[in-house]
Amino acid sequence: MIKTIIALLRKPASIIGIITAVIFQLFFSIIWLTGYDQINNHVNQFKIAIVNEDKGIGASAAEQLANQLSFKTEILPSVDQAKQLLEDRQIQLIIHFPSDFTKYVTDPASKGMINYIVNDSNASMVKSVMQGIAAEVTATINKQSVKSSFQSTLEQLHLPSSQSEQMATSLSERVATQIESVNPVNNFAKLMVPMLLVMASFTGSMLMTMNMNKSANEIKEQFGKWRLLAARALIYVVASVFIALIGTSMVNLLGIHSDQGFIAMWLFQSLIVLSFLFLSQMFFLLLGDAGAWINIALLSIQLLTSGATIPREVLSSFYYGLSSYLPSTYAVNGIMNLVSGGPSIANDCWWLLRITLAVIGISVILVAIRKDGRRTKQSLPASQIA
Repeated sequence: MIKTIIALLRKPASIIGIITAVIFQLFFSIIWLTGYDQINNHVNQFKIAIVNEDKGIGASAAEQLANQLSFKTEILPSVDQAKQLLEDRQIQLIIHFPSDFTKYVTDPASKGMINYIVNDSNASMVKSVMQGIAAEVTATINKQSVKSSFQSTLEQLHLPSSQSEQMATSLSERVATQIESVNPVNNFAKLMVPMLLVMASFTGSMLMTMNMNKSANEIKEQFGKWRLLAARALIYVVASVFIALIGTSMVNLLGIHSDQGFIAMWLFQSLIVLSFLFLSQMFFLLLGDAGAWINIALLSIQLLTSGATIPREVLSSFYYGLSSYLPSTYAVNGIMNLVSGGPSIANDCWWLLRITLAVIGISVILVAIRKDGRRTKQSLPASQIA
C-alpha cells in the first residue's frame, strides 16, 4: 500500500490536484471573508429617493428625512422618475408622501399614509433592509424627532398654539406604512437563478478551457498557433450556444420563465457563456496550466461581486470597482431583468460584448508574442514527413 501511495504521489497530476484543493480553500477564504467584512457598515451606501407631493407636513418631513437619514438620499419631483431609477437599480427605496398626507394626519378620525416602494428584482438582502428602513422611518416620523417641525407647520395653518402642540404630540398614532413592490417575486428560486447560472457557466467554462488547453498543447506541433487559436474560438462560439440551450431549458422546465421570452434568455445566456470561455482561456494563454488557479480566484471574486448574493452597494470600494470590469456583474443584472422583471437587457449585452472583445484582443496579443509550437519539416522525423 505504501508503494502504491508513493507511486501516486510521484505523478505530477496528483501533486497538482492537492495544490488545487488547497488553493480553493485559500482563495475562497480570503476573498469571501474580506469581501463580506464590514458589510453592515456599508449599508449606508444604499440610495433612497424621497418624493413629496404634500405642501404641509409632508414637505417638512421630507426635508428632515433627507437631512437625517444615514443613507444616500435624493429628493425627486415625481414618483414616475423615481420608479424608473428603482427599475434600473440605481436606487433601492422610494419614500413617497402623497398630496393628501397633511389632510389625513390632521384628521383625528384617520391616518396619514407614507408609501414605500421597493424593487423585489434584487438580491434578497435589499428588500429586507428596505423593509427595516420603512419601519424605522415611520417610527421616526411618529415620534418627537419631527414633532417640532409639524407643530410649526400646524401653526402656519392658523391653528392655536396649544392645539397644534397637542396635535403634534398625538402624531405617533397618525402615520401608517404602505409598502409597494415593483417586480414582485413570489418564488424565492427566481432570486437564486442568477447565482446558479453564473456559477454553473463560469465553472463549466473554466473546466472546458482547461481541457481544451491540454488538447491544444498535445497537437501544437502539428498546427500553427493562429490556427489553434481560431479553432478554439470557433469551438467556443458553437459550444456556448449549445451549453446555454441546455441551461436555459433546464431552468424553464423547472418552472422559472423569462418575462422577455425563451429566445431572449437563451441568446443572453449564450453571450454569458461565451464571455466566460474567452476570459478563462486568457489566463491559460498567459500562465499555461497555472491559469487554472487564477480562474479559481476569479470564480470566487465573480460570485462575491456580481450582486447575486449580496448587493454591490455594500461591498468595499475595491471589490465594487473591480465588479465593473467583470462579466458576471452584467450577467446577473441581465438575468434578474429577464427572470424577476426589469428594463431591457441591451446595456448588459453591450457590456458583455465589450468585455469579450477586450479579452479576445488581449488573447491575440498573448498568442502573437509566443513562439509557434509547430515543428518545421527539418525537425520532424522522416516518417512524419512522409
